[in-house]
Amino acid sequence: MEAVKDLFVLALLVYMFKKRIQIGHVFMVCAVLFGTFHTLSPLKLVSLFYTSLTSHSTLSIFLALYLITLLEKVMRKSGSQSKLVTGLVNLSGNPRITMAALPAIIGLLPSPGGARFSAPLVEEASKGIDLTGEQNAAINYYYRHLWEFFLPLYPGTLVAAEILQVPLEKYVLVMLPFTVFAIIAGVLLFRNTPSKKLETPNKSDSSAWKDVVEGLSPIVAIMLLVLVFKLNIVYALFITVACMFLYYRISLNNIFPMIVSALEIRLLYMIFSAMYLREVLVQSGSTEQMLTYFQSIGLSTLLITIIFPLMMGLLTGFTLAGVTITLPIVASLAGPDNLMALGSLAFASIIIGIILSPMHLCLLMSIEHFSADFGKTYVKLLVPEALLLLFALAYYYILPF
Repeated sequence: MEAVKDLFVLALLVYMFKKRIQIGHVFMVCAVLFGTFHTLSPLKLVSLFYTSLTSHSTLSIFLALYLITLLEKVMRKSGSQSKLVTGLVNLSGNPRITMAALPAIIGLLPSPGGARFSAPLVEEASKGIDLTGEQNAAINYYYRHLWEFFLPLYPGTLVAAEILQVPLEKYVLVMLPFTVFAIIAGVLLFRNTPSKKLETPNKSDSSAWKDVVEGLSPIVAIMLLVLVFKLNIVYALFITVACMFLYYRISLNNIFPMIVSALEIRLLYMIFSAMYLREVLVQSGSTEQMLTYFQSIGLSTLLITIIFPLMMGLLTGFTLAGVTITLPIVASLAGPDNLMALGSLAFASIIIGIILSPMHLCLLMSIEHFSADFGKTYVKLLVPEALLLLFALAYYYILPF
């Protein structure tokens, strides 16, 4: 019965998306309904609202998103954004490769709002080919998350290896083929696109490389500050933006309007609403009830390993939530001989569920940026993710440990 309630809320959420209701409103309505279905009192819902709004993670995401938006405006104003796209197209000779490469490059840095950063770059690269807003949104979103299957920069990978009690290097090698297959499957997102190439100046390779280096410099700087100097992403963004103001000698008369316009209330409201809904989902205890339900109807260990992590990914849209909730359960269900095989299948199912989650922030931000239709964007993601799930199942059977 609890699973039916959860599915009803998800169906209602998707229905309201299709009706183009503002995303923040959709999440608020679903959070209240979900809490009511799971007997959370009005006082508890108010308490979770306050906790979600004032939590350190929420405030950090707010600040990071604001600074990412500001960084985008500086890159656009300075021309470095256009140079990066033009340079990549000149070097690759194909705007499609550039469209895939840009969010993938951004995705090397696991930061909140990464899809919001790469969206305007993808938009710039897509000017040479006639793609719909839905295709742009799907490409930006999909290629942003290529590395999440194995990259140890992502917290989910570190936690998963720890839960499964396997060496990190072994875990990374086992999960690496998922990213390779994801790159191949992502080609489907470019189906039926015209072959017109982006018209760019015929520059030499050295000039193109110079444009790419200048355009990538802010991204590389952020990665170095976070990965080498261990700075918080918010501080790294702040330092990078400040340095760009100085480097490009942007006047105070231009800085102030950018600072004001970077505060996008609708975007922040959407993010907060998604986090509030996720908090309600976690606090309701529905995850344990769902596992009990799956076991009561006689699902095999293999099916539970696929369905339960997939559902957690769909319901939370958050990797660490799916990993910390489902992997310990999968580890307890698996024997020592198939722990890594079941663990890799479970982790892949989590990521696939997260990519298909209507509450995934990167999906919402991509749709918002390109003014895309939610349903049409979502449908484009189904086939690549279904292929990934089939690959994960086949990989489970051929994995030698």
